[in-house]
Amino acid sequence: MLIRRGRIRFWRARHTRNVNPSTAQARVIIDELIRCGVSDIVVCPGSRSAPLAMAAAAAEAAGDVMVHVRIDERSAGYLALGLSHVTGIPTAVITTSGTAAVNLHPAITEAAHLGTPLIALTADRPAALQGVGANQTIDQEALYSQTRANLAMPLAAEVKGEVRVWRSIIARAVATTTDAFNPGPVHINVPFAEPLVPDGDDTWCESLDGRDDGRPWHADARMVGGMSTPLDDVLASVLDDPKIPARGLIVIGQHRDPDAADLADELSAALGWPIIAEPSGNAAAADNALAHGPLIAADEAFLAEHQPDVVLTVGTVGLHRGVLSVIRHAPLHIAVDSQPAFADPTRSADIVLAAVPLAPQEFNADPHWLSAWQRADVLASAAIETALSAEADVLSGIDVARIIAAGVPDGGLFFVGSSWPVRHVSAFAGATATGALVIGNRGTSGIDGCVSSAWGAAVAWQREGNAGTVALLGDLTFLYDSNGLLVPEGEPQPDLVVVVMDNDGGGIFSSLEQGAPQFDDTFERVFGTPMGRDIETIAKSLGYFAHTISSTTELTEALEKAIANGGVQVIVARTCPREREAALLRDVHAAIASALDSRTS
Repeated sequence: MLIRRGRIRFWRARHTRNVNPSTAQARVIIDELIRCGVSDIVVCPGSRSAPLAMAAAAAEAAGDVMVHVRIDERSAGYLALGLSHVTGIPTAVITTSGTAAVNLHPAITEAAHLGTPLIALTADRPAALQGVGANQTIDQEALYSQTRANLAMPLAAEVKGEVRVWRSIIARAVATTTDAFNPGPVHINVPFAEPLVPDGDDTWCESLDGRDDGRPWHADARMVGGMSTPLDDVLASVLDDPKIPARGLIVIGQHRDPDAADLADELSAALGWPIIAEPSGNAAAADNALAHGPLIAADEAFLAEHQPDVVLTVGTVGLHRGVLSVIRHAPLHIAVDSQPAFADPTRSADIVLAAVPLAPQEFNADPHWLSAWQRADVLASAAIETALSAEADVLSGIDVARIIAAGVPDGGLFFVGSSWPVRHVSAFAGATATGALVIGNRGTSGIDGCVSSAWGAAVAWQREGNAGTVALLGDLTFLYDSNGLLVPEGEPQPDLVVVVMDNDGGGIFSSLEQGAPQFDDTFERVFGTPMGRDIETIAKSLGYFAHTISSTTELTEALEKAIANGGVQVIVARTCPREREAALLRDVHAAIASALDSRTS
């Protein structure tokens, strides 16, 4: 549990004038959240949630917390997700009852799969109004299926002894959402009876004070963690033959371990194993990280001669089918993931570890193994340049990914959207964004909520004095969550450059099975889904500077200028038609296959 001490000085117990039960309970809830370390609260306007909103506003006025206001609960949930993703501290998001609470479900699901702490505080009607057709009333106590816990706050009443119950529930919720092994979202449903604003007398009210010195009600000091063990010791504990194969591969996906990339780098250096890192694995700077590993892994002829004897995966992997195939066919698969529901999408893991293992004491390396992958990487890079130069007259999504990844400032934050953007960065630009932290909504990889998540992440990131944030999104992803830019006046605005890869539709489908010619009669209607919207105009209508570019030179200049100017800006990169880019991707794979074949012939 995160504990904040010495700064909580607002209205807590001392200010009990006109305190009705709902007001008292709300003040205690916000106070205990702050005592437990919560630094951000997202508020969605509503009537039933008024006690919580007013308590949060008072806490912000006292300087104890930062409040963010959004009118769209779905956007609010993802904003909270982005804040927590960067800080590692649970953000509380407050909604009123009914469908307002339902709209948090997508962000809660993403937080659950991403392992991000998040607290959903949903105001509710009292039990007496349930099931009788009362306005804006639904069953909210088991509303979310993906939470780590669903807690119900008792209805506040003029009964002494209730404060310890309220504080205990909040402290337990924070302990659960920040659990060392299994962090994730927690739901607290809070029924409020009228009056919902300060009113009445306080003769019934006991002290609202919490623990002395600003301590949380329950200080969670349980120490839970995973310890790294030498790889040979790990294998000896579970296998009859603990000999470590010489031909290995390390694949790094989405993970929550701040030491994982460095430990994998050390293990790779000791064993001579190449690394394929997905963007949010943040291991592009590792000495043996491949720039175009996913493209090499997709080449069947190369893999026929270079199938690893052991694959070690870190976190949640699955961005590329070719890489998954390599993992699936490895004779030995070691998975590293501390979550109880550990990641193993191929269902092939022989051994599951909580932390990346240390280098073995003894190991017989294959002197040619790593160099073969590195030579293939160099050849793939040259083949890519050849294929792209043949299409130099157009701006492709590949071009956009390469320029943006290279242009993110050192010490900055790079938020990469789902679908083609993250795959293009991974396959074509993974080795360039080494000076920035790369994140994305990789828990369930949806396109919803990305603008809001990027905004929240940017606020949290820059609040600590870091450089600005660049977000790379597809056009449908931007349109889906354009409400993320619908921000009330007075809210903090980060230095956030949103680059929209605009190919007017769902580009990734053009490169999948449903994009084959025999499905042309239905493809555009149900997969391509062109919107024909002017994204620049949409961004400007929301009050932000935006402009459209259509060449690599323009994009490079626009990005540099936007970063220098600061604030929130939108760059629309109008790329080539989706079918042309799909053809370009096929040309790239063919060029790589030819280059690797010529090397072996």
